[in-house]
Amino acid sequence: MPYYPKSQIQIDLYTKGEKLRAISTKKEYTGYYWKTSKGEYFSGRNPYDGSPINLELIPKISNSTFNTIVYNKGNEIYNSLKKVDITQILLIPSYVRPSPTQKDYDIGNFIRYFAKKNNENSYIETSEKIYNELSVKNSIYDYGSYLIFSFNWKLTGKKDKVLKTNRNIILSTEQNQKIDGLGIYLKNNYLAFYK
Repeated sequence: MPYYPKSQIQIDLYTKGEKLRAISTKKEYTGYYWKTSKGEYFSGRNPYDGSPINLELIPKISNSTFNTIVYNKGNEIYNSLKKVDITQILLIPSYVRPSPTQKDYDIGNFIRYFAKKNNENSYIETSEKIYNELSVKNSIYDYGSYLIFSFNWKLTGKKDKVLKTNRNIILSTEQNQKIDGLGIYLKNNYLAFYK
């Protein structure tokens, strides 16, 4: 086993199953494992624990709020020719329209969740669940390609004050996150969901 600097591996990880499988046999793996910074998985507590088995993540695509991949015969042929391993495809955040509850209106604000593509000025409003998956770096997501952020959005009060508050929230978010174009993505609708 080659040498790995401590900064390049995570050791003493454990799975109860349903997460990893042996690459060679595709058999589900239960027990200790370690991971490299390149996303490689091996059995054992660390690189020097016995004879490590190469492991891989078990693909899971099940939630309807996730972007789905449509497979057809043409895709199979393309994937075969291009040698695309569909088990390694990562999910991207999907759009989820926010819908404030009556409790949010009673409080006067609610939290909105966003993901911005790192290499382009592309935003998507998403759910708290997807935001949380990205923030904990869930390995089924392409979390490294996105900047995530959230903010409180004013819902009630004097119309001109709500407009000013929400505009300032957008401006301060753009400034704090060092981004631009969020207001344009939201169509400068600072009274969205206002009552």
